[in-house]
Amino acid sequence: MRYRPFGKAGMAISAVTLRLADHPRMSGKDWRNLIFTALEAGINSFEVHGSSNALLEGVSESLTTIERRLLFVGWRLRSGGELLSAQAIHDLVDTAVERCGLSYVDLVTVDDPGSAFPPTAMAALVGLRQSGLIRSLGLASRGESQDRHLAGGMFDALAAPFNLSSGWADRHRIRNAMAHDVAVIGEDFWPQSIREREAKPIFKKPSLWRRRTDPLTNLGGYDFLDNTTGWTGQELCLGYALTEPSLATVQVITTKRDKLEALAAVVERDLPTGCAAQIEMARFSAEQAAGTKRRA
Repeated sequence: MRYRPFGKAGMAISAVTLRLADHPRMSGKDWRNLIFTALEAGINSFEVHGSSNALLEGVSESLTTIERRLLFVGWRLRSGGELLSAQAIHDLVDTAVERCGLSYVDLVTVDDPGSAFPPTAMAALVGLRQSGLIRSLGLASRGESQDRHLAGGMFDALAAPFNLSSGWADRHRIRNAMAHDVAVIGEDFWPQSIREREAKPIFKKPSLWRRRTDPLTNLGGYDFLDNTTGWTGQELCLGYALTEPSLATVQVITTKRDKLEALAAVVERDLPTGCAAQIEMARFSAEQAAGTKRRA
């Protein structure tokens, strides 16, 4: 495993973060074993996205066995479309500290409300950070309001999507966060659009109207994700996200221990020769296809 500095906090966290989200088939023992697998692979960064009894039991039984200062444990506070409340914030911290025995939360990440945050919620976050129960505050954003929230200096981290199909908007969002001295957490490295794609070129055989000399004719899509020897498509996507130096860490989601071990091992691997060029060609093809569709 490799480690990167996390923003102004200065702590070195693993290049891969394990996101822990509620799962109906996972018991407390299952969660405990999964977290121990992550720890054995060198992962010291976790983010809790759930509140089920099984998940909290697994977190408590595993992470409390490690010296607290060696771990970076975050919590995602989702609003569910409702206004963020001070009570929800206090309940989250109580769960992490009292029920899971973590003594404090390294990072609490809240969803971007688009408009202004409720004053009572912000006061609660500031108060808990001043008390030391929360070390850092993060913003999960994919919208234009991100710039306004980050400019206020309230947030220490930004959780944003980054993957091999990321365009100008995603990259600009990351650059803007870096300009505000905000750590960036990469999400959605294995996007649904790529998971569900058909493994075939974006452009098929040239139609009658396309010139045979058209430079786009032989450009393919993301089919190389399915036929690169020694790599799965998911591993290639993670490997690409890890090449972005602006990301403090990249979140992975899995409940399978063997898959987690394979993903953690990607950190020490170099992308295959020519893979970067294939990614750029695929992105160019996708942009051209999207432009053609808009003009149709």
